[in-house]
Amino acid sequence: MGADFFVVSNEMDTKYFEVKTDTQALKTENVALEIQIVQGETKTIGCAMKTFPDYLFYWIYPTNRILYWTPSALNPYILDMVESNKYKVIEAENKNFFSRNLIVPIKDMIATGVVREMEVSTELIDKVHAA
Repeated sequence: MGADFFVVSNEMDTKYFEVKTDTQALKTENVALEIQIVQGETKTIGCAMKTFPDYLFYWIYPTNRILYWTPSALNPYILDMVESNKYKVIEAENKNFFSRNLIVPIKDMIATGVVREMEVSTELIDKVHAA
């Protein structure tokens, strides 16, 4: 499902979560949505469109600000964003492949009504930094 971790409630209900960390979002006020992976001659759908945990958390590092959404609910909006030609697509080099990423202002993500934001405790962020 593309999940980093899961939580089981007392009622044995399970929720799956994926966490992305963005070190540029604080400076740029944009989100980078990976829409395509290119490895040699092979092209596949990027993480933004193929991950299906219950929630994706998008950490605006090193702040305590997190955007979150249900990936399946955001997918139709991502298609609209790509089709609009309003947003820049950039390529990011990785070790064995490169990805194409749609750069979307955080305000436009929140305007979808699907993306929400929250702040986690500074104490939790400090624990993550110490690890």
